[in-house]
Amino acid sequence: MALGLLGLVTACCQGEQLDERGWPKELVLGLVPALEADALVDNLDPLAEHLEAELGMPVRSFVPQDYTGLVEALGAGRADIGMLPPFAAMLGARRYDIVPLLISERRGETGYRPQWFTNDPSVCDGEVEYVERLCESRQVGRESEIRRFAQCEGSLEAMRGETVAFVEPNSTSGFLFPAVQLAQMGIEPDTDLRALFVGRHDATVLAVYNGDTRFGVSYDDARNMVCGRHPDIGERVIVFNYAPMLPNDGVQVRAGLPADLQQAIKDAFISLAESQAHLPDDEKVLWILYEIDGFVPFEPGLYDPVREAYELRRR
Repeated sequence: MALGLLGLVTACCQGEQLDERGWPKELVLGLVPALEADALVDNLDPLAEHLEAELGMPVRSFVPQDYTGLVEALGAGRADIGMLPPFAAMLGARRYDIVPLLISERRGETGYRPQWFTNDPSVCDGEVEYVERLCESRQVGRESEIRRFAQCEGSLEAMRGETVAFVEPNSTSGFLFPAVQLAQMGIEPDTDLRALFVGRHDATVLAVYNGDTRFGVSYDDARNMVCGRHPDIGERVIVFNYAPMLPNDGVQVRAGLPADLQQAIKDAFISLAESQAHLPDDEKVLWILYEIDGFVPFEPGLYDPVREAYELRRR
């Protein structure tokens, strides 16, 4: 069951009690909100309950403020399982030997790209185009509807000297990869822009939609997270550029968990995705949480581009 916000967790590695399998008698699952924290908490229970049933042990859950907090919890043994984006997972592996198990799939893709967007059509080099596609509901019982989504081609130079909404410094698609892209163009994110960190991907979209900033960045396409609540958001928030592709988020565990338990955790996440594959998206636990509809095993070297981007930012 969800414990609430800000790491109300008491699990610990040292002196932990083990069952007859040599596994901990309890596991702690940590997830960071992609939407509002309350919405995440409401949907944590079905995931924790599935893991409990598959693993045969209690699974508690908590919601840290950000990915840094979750990495630290995994590193300190206050959490056992996490779902992290690639930069946080890579950093956790470097610092604390956090073990990546699975990479998420979305519509059959194991990678994605960050998108830049604006509320100002003058940023576009040509006409704004509108593409009609499904706005997928993220609430049970609410029907998905066709909405218009704006796109064009524009230069990132338009952002020089402007305030730009980013997610957080440790967000791969919400800051790290876009910052490297800008630096390679000669735009220094730390001096040539005014970075506004708003904490979530939907929040960057809403910052531009509400006119708090002219520019923002998120994963492609975070507008879909909020188009059910704001029907015109796809028209008013215009995607005008993209950053390079990067690997999807995934499932990680703390160092020291037995190998057979790691495999059981992998199997449990995969079985949840497979057992709900026939359901509408707004009834899939993993889709509601993170728009995940499947998993593939993690392969060594997958985070190399993320590590290289990290090293570039440190120079």
